[in-house]
Amino acid sequence: MFPLFLVSHVHHAGRPAAEHFAILLDSLTLPGVDVRLISADAHQGRGSARWLDVELYATKGHGYPEADTTDALDAVALTLDVITGHEVKGFGSVGGGALATSHAIREGLALSLRLDVEAHARSLTGSRFRLDDREPRPAEALAA
Repeated sequence: MFPLFLVSHVHHAGRPAAEHFAILLDSLTLPGVDVRLISADAHQGRGSARWLDVELYATKGHGYPEADTTDALDAVALTLDVITGHEVKGFGSVGGGALATSHAIREGLALSLRLDVEAHARSLTGSRFRLDDREPRPAEALAA
């Protein structure tokens, strides 16, 4: 087993998909909770593994001191279902995902998600973000 490492790190390739996710999540949370996209970075690992690391903030809106920001956690699963299949232009399509971490921040929660990307979409022919199809080298070759 070889450790996963980044072959390429394509900043912001998935930003439109992440913005769509944030808008959907914001629409599903209770009034008084604002969901804001903080970052969306696209990654490719060894072989065909691709994913988006997305960070969002769910915070109490102005004038809603009693808003429950944990409502955003409940809406993540539904939002993941809705965004599955969404095209990440030039990179693939969202094949699913999961909440990686969540932690408290001032006035709310920080949510980190990993969206898995399927890169076999027809629209990727000739893509500038091509998959790295090199085979992993044996450990002996790496040590040499």
